[in-house]
Amino acid sequence: MQKNMIIAVGGGGLSAAASMAFLAGTPGALIFAYLAALPIFLIGFSLGPVAATAAGISGFVIAGLLGGALAAGMYGLVHALPAWLVSRQSLLQTQTPDGHTVWYPVGSILGSLSLFCAGFMGGVGLFLMGRVDSLRGLVAEYLNEAFGFMAPAMTSVELEGVVNMLVSMFPGAMGASWVLMLVVNALLAQAVLVRMGKNIRPSPRLTDLVLPQWLAWPMVIMAAVGLLASGDIRYIAQNTAIVLAIPYFFLGLSVIHWAVRRLTFATPLLVGFYLVLLISGWALLFVAALGMAEQWAGLRNRFSTNDHDQTTN
Repeated sequence: MQKNMIIAVGGGGLSAAASMAFLAGTPGALIFAYLAALPIFLIGFSLGPVAATAAGISGFVIAGLLGGALAAGMYGLVHALPAWLVSRQSLLQTQTPDGHTVWYPVGSILGSLSLFCAGFMGGVGLFLMGRVDSLRGLVAEYLNEAFGFMAPAMTSVELEGVVNMLVSMFPGAMGASWVLMLVVNALLAQAVLVRMGKNIRPSPRLTDLVLPQWLAWPMVIMAAVGLLASGDIRYIAQNTAIVLAIPYFFLGLSVIHWAVRRLTFATPLLVGFYLVLLISGWALLFVAALGMAEQWAGLRNRFSTNDHDQTTN
């Protein structure tokens, strides 16, 4: 037990150091920041939620020592708390009367993670509303400064065009990438632990992903507010709805994997599909829309039933 706590504390320190690399200007700092939650997932998925709690607290303290109270708070909210939440929920289990272990559904974990990230982003937006004239204007100002630094050769007209294109969905895109990177960290941790034989929970299959029905309501409410409201409330609601749509993106991927695995050339087709996802925003929207269609129409069940009927006939 003592050895596990030492590992947990060390993992939390490594996580905090990775998250602080960006502030220190370390080469490749962005990659380290993206992987900051990985040590906590590794500890949580192999040693349990108590060790994950110790790792998160350790990382919070070390982030405070390295960067101050604000850095500790951001580390806790962006990395430690969501990683702990996912680790804890992932290891919840029940036993059926026949002794079969039922693990907490992955779809519910995805839903909780997206709600957490959307709530955090929405809370920050509401907090800033009384302190700035316009949230949209604040985001536009930030983008102007960022692109002015990264692409100084751009003309003012080009810069204005790029900023106008990005400003509407920039907070939502950042929130969505936050959720995606947490999921990537969790999947990477599970894959490493499975390879080492240290995983507690068996790896779930993407094709079996099912989302809870209640998950649609927060997204529908935020989308409706985004259509009916105005000003900063509209801006916050629209971008929050983007984050809440992320679980449906994964559900759409589940449908695609379920469909493609029935083909003989599944692997090259999936590789090509993911390459398209990397370069096309429209493909991302299509996958999310496919996930929503699966949630409301049950595409996998419908086509599975049709296939079964054709086989029996």
